[in-house]
Amino acid sequence: MKKVCFAIIPVLFQLCVLAQPKADSLKRAMQQETDPSHRVDLFLALCEAYRLSNPDSCLAYAQQAIHLLQSIKEPERIPKAELYVALYYNIMGKPDTALAILKKNIPLLEANPAYAVLLGQYYSSAGNCYMKLDEKKKALDHFYLALKSGEKTGDHMTQLRAYVNIGWAMMELNQFEQAISNFHKGLALIKEKNLPETYSGVIYNNLASSYGSLNKVDSAYKYAQIAIQKAKAQNDIVAHANGLNILGTAQEKMGNLQGALQSFLESKPLREKVGDPFFIVSDQAELANLYAKLGKTDEGIATGMQALETAKTNNITAKLPMIYTALASNYEAAKDFEKAAATYRKINELKDSMYADANPKALAEMRTKYETEKQEWIIQQQKNKIARQNFIFLGIAGLALMLGLLAYSYYKRFKLKKEKQLQAEIMRQQELATKAVIEAEEEERQRIARDLHDSIGQMMSAAKMNLSAFESETRFDNEEQRHAFEKIIRLVDDSCKEVRHVSHNMMPNALLKNSLASAIRDFIDKMDKKALQVHLYTEGLDERLDSNTETVFYRVIQECVNNVIKHAAASNLDISVVRDKDGISATIEDNGKGFDTNDKEKFEGIGLKNIFTRVEYLKGTAEFDSAPGRGTAVSIHVPLAGPL
Repeated sequence: MKKVCFAIIPVLFQLCVLAQPKADSLKRAMQQETDPSHRVDLFLALCEAYRLSNPDSCLAYAQQAIHLLQSIKEPERIPKAELYVALYYNIMGKPDTALAILKKNIPLLEANPAYAVLLGQYYSSAGNCYMKLDEKKKALDHFYLALKSGEKTGDHMTQLRAYVNIGWAMMELNQFEQAISNFHKGLALIKEKNLPETYSGVIYNNLASSYGSLNKVDSAYKYAQIAIQKAKAQNDIVAHANGLNILGTAQEKMGNLQGALQSFLESKPLREKVGDPFFIVSDQAELANLYAKLGKTDEGIATGMQALETAKTNNITAKLPMIYTALASNYEAAKDFEKAAATYRKINELKDSMYADANPKALAEMRTKYETEKQEWIIQQQKNKIARQNFIFLGIAGLALMLGLLAYSYYKRFKLKKEKQLQAEIMRQQELATKAVIEAEEEERQRIARDLHDSIGQMMSAAKMNLSAFESETRFDNEEQRHAFEKIIRLVDDSCKEVRHVSHNMMPNALLKNSLASAIRDFIDKMDKKALQVHLYTEGLDERLDSNTETVFYRVIQECVNNVIKHAAASNLDISVVRDKDGISATIEDNGKGFDTNDKEKFEGIGLKNIFTRVEYLKGTAEFDSAPGRGTAVSIHVPLAGPL
């Protein structure tokens, strides 16, 4: 199964496209202004006016501002002008040049509190450069720094850019639910702080892209239309081009291939007018993939090769998997299976090299680190507030003993309350960290399962097709050769089945489509009945539980059964899962060799630790009853909120 990719749109340090009349008025003011410092202000305003509509003019005015600041000896304002120079190189497809400028100034800005607002803009711009250089972890780290900077300074525009850029990074890392959450935070901030509506066009495009990647095509189609409407109203050709591409991808998934082709071709001149190769390459890959579906493989291969050449020329490695996927689709449609298989191998090699950046555990830890640091900053602000209150209380105590005693009593109660709040917050952060790690593990299982099914499975299928085609064209000298060749085909077929079995075991369809009981039964039915007789009893599981609870509970039972298979040497296994008014309970009992529950080393293994961690995450309990020679019984109980 091939995945249709949706376009991903970043946010530079500012998004609004200013009208031409404003630029003209700034030029007229420049002709009349004689004060050098005020002329610098006008140069910087012209940079902002031309930043997206005419990047060359933006660069020219930025360079004039820098030269004037040097001549009037105001170096403290140069970083503002150099930010526009960096933005120019980033837009022109030279993120490494832009990043060198930004990295030179960031230490200076960090050392001076007066640059706090500008520092947030630098963090955002550096993150954009890292994204284009395919260093997503560094990019995400800078976007979180920008968010913290905006929160501390009260700069709502920096906060908005950070939310959208974090969402962009999450989209590139296939964390689409988290991306959607950040985009909605951005929309809420626009409404709450009455920020410019121009920003909403980019956000709606990214929402459409995220929903499309989650196969919620109706939502993708709706948000893409909203984005196009807002982009036209604001004369934002970047958002307009992005909206058309996302709309085309949604139409492609809905089966309207001709409509999709029309949308892609309509966006092409807009994209070429902007001139950013990062997104030109993405559009070409999408168009090549559509040509494969339309059976126009010559156009598809030509477009894909053009995208590949542009990506390599501009060092856009982040888009290579997308381009190779489109080329592989065209080779398959053209029945050139040898080139298709070679292209799939390149895709897998790229995925392996990019794995470190896409590790969900690392992303969860980064997100938890940000939340923890944010809470620590809030707590420190509260402590500073308490310190100021203490000073007032001491002053009052000096005036009157009685009033001082009352103030002291209030202070003790207040301090105790804050300590309890701090302890509660620490416990909540620990729970969040545990939840993030467990969710990251589940996302990683699903990612690996999808890769096995979509990439390895497709390559094995292609290999089988090639062997079958070879068999029909080959004349065997004797029956022994034919039997040997058929044995090879059966081996490849068995490998395909094994890949599907492993991927389904890591991401069980039964749990996605049916109840917890069905998922457990499906897991047990796939076991070898000759080696181990398993008896399953379930009660009260007709109604679905919370999806998170079902997933964690399923993994716990799966881990227990795997422990029996690996270590117990049992011939019989009884599993009971019952839901009642108190919650959901499970008993897993075997007749194996058992173990000494007083031996602490037995509980240091990863398997048992995973069981306890997952059950504690659900606020439940797990107990082991065993002894050498008499088997093992595991009892699990998890409370559930609400009635049956």
